[in-house]
Amino acid sequence: MVANAVKALDLYKARIARFARSAKVAPRIESVPLPGHTPGHTGFMISDGGEQVLIWGDIVHSSFLQFAMPTGPYSADVDKDAAAATRLAMFKRAAADKLLVAGMHLPFPGFGLVVADGSAYAFAPAPWRPQL
Repeated sequence: MVANAVKALDLYKARIARFARSAKVAPRIESVPLPGHTPGHTGFMISDGGEQVLIWGDIVHSSFLQFAMPTGPYSADVDKDAAAATRLAMFKRAAADKLLVAGMHLPFPGFGLVVADGSAYAFAPAPWRPQL
C-alpha cells in the first residue's frame, strides 16, 4: 500500500503544496488538524459569509457505533486515544455550533448535523433534494 501511495504522490509532486496545521489554504478554506486516525489527518472548514461546512474526513468509521460511543476505539486508528479525543471534540463543536459536517462513512447523502443526545451523539442527515 505504501509503495502505491508513493508512486501516486510522485506523479503529482510538482503540484503538491504543504501547509501549516491550522492554515488558510485557499480563500474561505482553512485546514483543521484532526489527529489520531493517521499521521497528518486533516479536515477542512469551508466558509462563505455566515455559512460553514466542516469536511472531517475519516474521524467516523461506523456512524451507528461511534456517534453513540464517541470515545470507543477503532482498530485502524494509528493513535486510538487521540482519535477518540478528536472525534469527541468535533462532535461537541459541531453540535454546539449547529455546524454542517461532511465526511466518509456517514449515512447518505454524507452531509448533516451532529445532535447531542445525553453523553452520546446522533447524526441527522441533511435533506436530499435531487435536481430533476
